[in-house]
Amino acid sequence: MALATASTSFQSFYYEHFLPEHRHPHNIALHVLGTLLGLVWLPVSLLSAWPWLVVLFPLVHAAPGLIGHRLFERNERVGDLRVLRTDFTKSWFIAANHRLACDVLRGRLEHR
Repeated sequence: MALATASTSFQSFYYEHFLPEHRHPHNIALHVLGTLLGLVWLPVSLLSAWPWLVVLFPLVHAAPGLIGHRLFERNERVGDLRVLRTDFTKSWFIAANHRLACDVLRGRLEHR
């Protein structure tokens, strides 16, 4: 597993590492679902009578994608506990999920 270096750009991470691990259509759909649910969860929870529910954002955002990897796109090298990965910063995985959702919704996801 390659560690990110200062010369690694988000663009190369997205195309060379993230997308190859996200090929199965059901896994991609679950990632998009989790991203959209997370984006809805934040304002709804903050504006609700129970704003403390915002602490569940990581679960709402990540669980569908983790389920997608467990059920449809197993990767023995990475394992099931993908949230424990240290090869790239967590913010890049979050940003990549959002970019994946945008690409899918705009019909711009390239299937390689």
